[in-house]
Amino acid sequence: MTCGFTLVLGGALAAPNPASRLDDIAVIAEQHHAQARTLLVQEGPALIAGAPYAVRIRYLFLLRRVQVDGGNYRDAYETNEQIIKLATTAHDPRNLALASLGRVYRLIENNDPAAALGLLETLGARYRDLDSLEFKAGFDALQGAAFSAVGQYDRALQRFLPALELVNNHPDLWSPRKADILLAMARMYVNARDPVRALETLREVRASKTSLPPRLDAAASFFEGRALITQDRPAAGLVALERALGLAQTHQLLSVQANVLGNMANAYLKLGRYAEAETAARAALIPARDSEDRISLQMATANLGFALFGQRRYQEGLHLVDEVSAAMRRAGALSTLGRLLAEKSQALERAGRFKEALATLRERDAVMQQLAVNDRNKAISALQEQFKSRERVAQIDSLRLENAAKDAELRHRTLVQTAASLGTALALLLCAGVLWLYRKSERTGQRLSELNAELAHHSAHDPLTGLHNRRSFQDRMRSRTGEAAPQPDAADCFTLLDIDHFKRINDDYGHAAGDAVLVEVGKRLRATLRESDMVLRWGGEEFLVYSQGVTAAQRPLLVQRILDALASAPVLLADGTLLAISATAGAVALPFAIGEDEAPAPSMDWQQAIALADRAMYKGKEAGRNRAYIVAGLRRPEGALQLDLVLPGVAA
Repeated sequence: MTCGFTLVLGGALAAPNPASRLDDIAVIAEQHHAQARTLLVQEGPALIAGAPYAVRIRYLFLLRRVQVDGGNYRDAYETNEQIIKLATTAHDPRNLALASLGRVYRLIENNDPAAALGLLETLGARYRDLDSLEFKAGFDALQGAAFSAVGQYDRALQRFLPALELVNNHPDLWSPRKADILLAMARMYVNARDPVRALETLREVRASKTSLPPRLDAAASFFEGRALITQDRPAAGLVALERALGLAQTHQLLSVQANVLGNMANAYLKLGRYAEAETAARAALIPARDSEDRISLQMATANLGFALFGQRRYQEGLHLVDEVSAAMRRAGALSTLGRLLAEKSQALERAGRFKEALATLRERDAVMQQLAVNDRNKAISALQEQFKSRERVAQIDSLRLENAAKDAELRHRTLVQTAASLGTALALLLCAGVLWLYRKSERTGQRLSELNAELAHHSAHDPLTGLHNRRSFQDRMRSRTGEAAPQPDAADCFTLLDIDHFKRINDDYGHAAGDAVLVEVGKRLRATLRESDMVLRWGGEEFLVYSQGVTAAQRPLLVQRILDALASAPVLLADGTLLAISATAGAVALPFAIGEDEAPAPSMDWQQAIALADRAMYKGKEAGRNRAYIVAGLRRPEGALQLDLVLPGVAA
């Protein structure tokens, strides 16, 4: 599901009749894009035949808008190229700049955000003196969308907010619409797995306008459904998705229908309503094929496979899921593939097929490691594209300076009587130009070094808490030898902890309070643990502590110290509120311990150790929170995988 930025110029028209008719069609397009598209196609030849440039360019912009609103992106891209050609012929920089942003949007939708950022850098330099609020707002909004596509959500927000402020201050702007920007932000929050902010943003979409165009209305309901499902509220999410589906069917929004039905199938799967999931998935296949939406087709096929699997039609279901997995791997869609493999592993585990579930989990871990490498390369590529664009701008400035020097030389030849003075001036000009270029190149190189250093830091640390992130931890694990410390029973200890009742904190005190708690937890963990211990934010309200050389006797004390540090004092919020916090933890050691009556432990890597720590942590949640369990061993009664957990001396 996408929400496009539609950048359309509304200028004055020379001929009153075509202008009036285009105004009428523009009003119709706000609520009935299909009807408006039909009118533009039918009346277009008569409207633009012999018409002045202003009429023809406005007609094309309006046609592109209704094509985007109808989800006909292929036609919209072709119309955008016609606009570029017409504006180039007419030497119209304003409309050429606006249409060039359409190319940026196409790159983002084609999953090439690095190229999109590079093109934006070029356009920003080329049109830096352009006096156009539409271009400024569209530029900022698309830059936010590009940063969001590479997972740099903090930088994305820094671009979305100025665009939003601009359209708020100038409500008469034709495009981008305020709802376009808010929906792009909601999409970013959903992808960042922040449903609370996503729902807050969608409420602002609803409040910003009494009546939304059908595509935007359907998109708002669609993202609302996705956010609610992310919050583990699938029933409420289904209600929102049903509304989005009704709008999509009424207004012939094929790509929206495919996305909505696919997400409805996913919600039914979460509820265990497999027959309804099968029905929704099969229904999603039809609009996905008709709209040639490859991603929606893959999602519908995978959901159909899981729905069949849930109805014990194992072979049929696995065949479809594996077919989609192979297609995603070929396309390099590693993030989506990772989520698909996680769902497949859970489905196999529910079916009691533990060996296959474990193999799928290992496959998923390998995919996520590759994804981490790709994400870093993608971010570096984006910076390189921006740097190359700046180099091109510098080359243009250099050529301008060179042309100026040549002009000066010609004047020198025609004015012999001032040869000496002109030669001196020209030499000074060239020296100044060379010096200016050298200093600019030096500053550019220095800025690139700073950006690379900043990227390296951000790629290894969580932006909120400053702790290490999963990527830096995976790098550490790749260099891990697995050797224990000198003590006989010393081992590496992995402690996974989750802040208790964190959702309640966000709901009762607001998201800013939740962020303050996360920051304070990070500070307390760093202050409590050894310098050699690695502390990282594992995701959301989960943290991971990696400690080397911990003996069996020291492990309960380590976990006790962690829990005591977090619960030792309340967190002081910005409004003066004192908020008591606690956490629940699970820990496991490698090499893995084996009990006297246990079968030999399987060869276990750090991913499996963390998975066991996660299970132990949830045992602690079930037992009342503010406590920890340490995994002591594995038992296999009757072939089923069971955890034998030891509760250390941790105060509840």
